[in-house]
Amino acid sequence: MADGYEKDEVELNMTPLIDCVFLLLIFFMVTTVFSSSSGLKIDLPEAKNWQRIKETKLFLAVGEDGKMELNGKVVTKPSLASVLLREKNRTRAVTLIIKADQKSQHVHTLDVMEIAKSVGIETISLAVEPPDETD
Repeated sequence: MADGYEKDEVELNMTPLIDCVFLLLIFFMVTTVFSSSSGLKIDLPEAKNWQRIKETKLFLAVGEDGKMELNGKVVTKPSLASVLLREKNRTRAVTLIIKADQKSQHVHTLDVMEIAKSVGIETISLAVEPPDETD
């Protein structure tokens, strides 16, 4: 160098920036809330005369296309009787709440009711939406 000055290269230390990015990533991963919803989307019909059942044990959701879930577990119509009997014996429940989508065919709900009666379910109720109080 002719003028007597040496040029030093400037280096940026990236370690603190990487640490901050990882801390933010961990923060967002820990604080994220995952919603847990049942697999079937059920749109319940409304009812004017309804009552809340105090002891509910078994819930069966029937989707618009006939797919079913018993207490959140997918079941098929051929296996419903054995699964329902096993759950009835396990929980000692004698009440079945059917959450049938309002667009589902009645034949699915009737088949479920017939199967439930055949395995010894004493009380079968249909879930409905309470009416809007704004009317």
